[in-house]
Amino acid sequence: MPDYFVQFDKNYGLGKAYNYAIKFAKERGEEYVMFLDQDTTILDNFAPSKVIQEAKELKDIKPMILSANIDNALVEKEIPNSNFYIAKGIVNSGMILSVDYALKQPFLEGLFLDRLDFEYTYRAEKLGYLPLVYRERMILHKPGERLKYYSRLCGKFLVAMKLMLHRNNKDREKYRQYDHYSNFLRYYLMLRNDIYLLLRRRIYPNFWKIIICDLFILCEVLGYRKSIRWILRAIKYGLLGDLEKDNKELFEI
Repeated sequence: MPDYFVQFDKNYGLGKAYNYAIKFAKERGEEYVMFLDQDTTILDNFAPSKVIQEAKELKDIKPMILSANIDNALVEKEIPNSNFYIAKGIVNSGMILSVDYALKQPFLEGLFLDRLDFEYTYRAEKLGYLPLVYRERMILHKPGERLKYYSRLCGKFLVAMKLMLHRNNKDREKYRQYDHYSNFLRYYLMLRNDIYLLLRRRIYPNFWKIIICDLFILCEVLGYRKSIRWILRAIKYGLLGDLEKDNKELFEI
């Protein structure tokens, strides 16, 4: 089977790339399409066809959205007598989509990058489709370039709140760290998109908690003075919803 490499003239965001890939797959008669990020490691047992086949054998469930990324899925409950869990949120890398379903439900391109996956799986749930994640780990994918410890007062306050809320969690060390990106715009996009989606009821209702974390992390990354400017901008475009205009200014599209 030949490999295809498609390069856009500019960076139009992940949503546009995904939607193009879905149409491309349909033109070549493919039934499913799978997304893998550049920072993903394929394991020896990697077998997406196995995931798809077993999903098709499930009773009373239409396998529209699947995942081979158990580590990053928000698992909700197990499906009896199967290797699948129902997930409340599946990340981009490892996601497997029915091409016909994805053509009818394209990714929201205005988000550009972050929260595409959570908006997509939430939308599927609202339409009555269950996002499923496979039990067996087939890939390794760690969001962010590395983990970094909070160092500013705002970050330490966030850590204190998390530890207080999760005092019975044995893995408390993870709350002292955050996913580090060298480009601060990643944190800006998370905040902007979370505000935009939550106000329009297009993401899980508990994301109001994530927005609070977004604010603290942006202060941690940029410092207090510089972060104010970007927080106000995120609120502005999150409220107004003109994501395309914002994207054009940010990424010179």
